Amino acid sequence: MTRLCTALLVWFAAFLPLNAGAEPVTLKLSFFASETEVNYARAIKPWIDAVNADPSGAVKIDAYPNGALGKALPAQPQLLLDGVADIAFVNPSLGPGRFPDDQVFELPGLLQNLKEGVKLYEALLKANLLRGYSDYYVVGAFMNPQYMVFARRPIKSLADLKGMKVRINGAVIGQTVKELGMVPVLMPPNEVVEAMGRGTIDATTTVPAAIVDFGIDRVTSHDYLLPLGAGPLAVLMNRKKFESLPKPAQDVIAKYSIRWIDDTYIRDLGQYNDELIANGYREPAAGLPEGHGRMGRQEPGKCRAVEQGTRTIGRDQDQIACQVA
Repeated sequence: MTRLCTALLVWFAAFLPLNAGAEPVTLKLSFFASETEVNYARAIKPWIDAVNADPSGAVKIDAYPNGALGKALPAQPQLLLDGVADIAFVNPSLGPGRFPDDQVFELPGLLQNLKEGVKLYEALLKANLLRGYSDYYVVGAFMNPQYMVFARRPIKSLADLKGMKVRINGAVIGQTVKELGMVPVLMPPNEVVEAMGRGTIDATTTVPAAIVDFGIDRVTSHDYLLPLGAGPLAVLMNRKKFESLPKPAQDVIAKYSIRWIDDTYIRDLGQYNDELIANGYREPAAGLPEGHGRMGRQEPGKCRAVEQGTRTIGRDQDQIACQVA
């Protein structure tokens, strides 16, 4: 009887939750911008909550948004290697030379939509076909929608782009806008508003969500919806840190990485961008009727009256224009 009781106790102990006998591993996550920024609020924060709520109790993520561990978006990969953070949101396009193959995503016409971009990025990472990731464990592989041009002055045709100083996000998009006669300026999104105010740039290439999240809608009023290519975004973890974790902690991170967080991103970020466009780059929560704001719901080749004036949009590569009258 004593032997049976001992065996049962050993068996029961093996299935006790980790937090009954051990403290969870605590990891620091760095995010360069506000916790209301859409990538954080709709993808990264749900991932943090899922990991922290996992029944194993193996991991606790402490989040540091608002640039608490570092405000410079280009510096986030180095923060991981230096041990300042364990996990960080990264824009590979802003680290020249660190992720050299990621520039391929910036080619105009390569990707048709956000989901296609995310799945391609995932597949290339899983096949180990992108250089620069050997020091990192990939938690999430996101993809921006198509970059377009948002400016301070009217753009009625491609000819109006010539001579404009435009913020760009990567080398290939930089070459693309050069071919259109523009002057590219590499810059993270949280510096655009100040640069516009100083006159350092006349326009920016960016995506609908960034127009709202970084206040760019306050300093631009003319939109040229010419798809210029996409750009990768990632949530990375220091690989040595990941490999040093106890197996239960590794399992929890892996459980919610790539597929879980990427599916959340595709669903929620895709919907958010669609809603922004439908509501004229104003958050749906603002309660505006459809068709009001910077830009109403658009149809190829048709005009639509909106609150600030008349905006015209076409879908030709030669005349994809949208401007306030």
